[in-house]
Amino acid sequence: MKIRYLILILIFFGCQTKTEKPISKNSKIEIENRKFFIGDINNDEINDTAFVNYKWNLETNEIECGKNNCDINIEFTENIPKITIAQSLGIVVAKIEDLNNDNANEIIIFSRTTEGWWNKVSVWSLKSGTWNEIAETKAFISEDKDFENRIIKEKGKYYLIGENKLEEDENGNFKKVKVKVNNGNGQSE
Repeated sequence: MKIRYLILILIFFGCQTKTEKPISKNSKIEIENRKFFIGDINNDEINDTAFVNYKWNLETNEIECGKNNCDINIEFTENIPKITIAQSLGIVVAKIEDLNNDNANEIIIFSRTTEGWWNKVSVWSLKSGTWNEIAETKAFISEDKDFENRIIKEKGKYYLIGENKLEEDENGNFKKVKVKVNNGNGQSE
């Protein structure tokens, strides 16, 4: 019986998304806390975590924006500086491989825009305690599989893959866009 209880507690507290109770009894706002495990991004040999907190409006089922501002902060463990994403309606953070040979993971951020299923997709690298955006594009994301395979390597160079919302191919799909990933110092590799 003790083992079942322990397993139940581990499952309950091991969930990635936690939602707190409404801010007040009459409030229609909840705080949603999400965490993303992103590996070692600051070369201290300790896996890091990204935290995103939303104020969620229960009536509209959308993120609550304060004073027409939908900026979202992504905070990290171990004194890693935060990243603020402007005008976002939702964030997904994932680790990706080391693209600039600094022996630390980079991260890819998917930020939902007000344009339906369109996301701003950006790649970030932490160098000398400062975040640098090393690539950015737009992507049409409607399913989990649409988050996959956004970074490709061709002839020793890395590219971020997105879509052009103004052009379609012969099959009616949005045309793919390749954006070269730079090395974090503003220069392409």
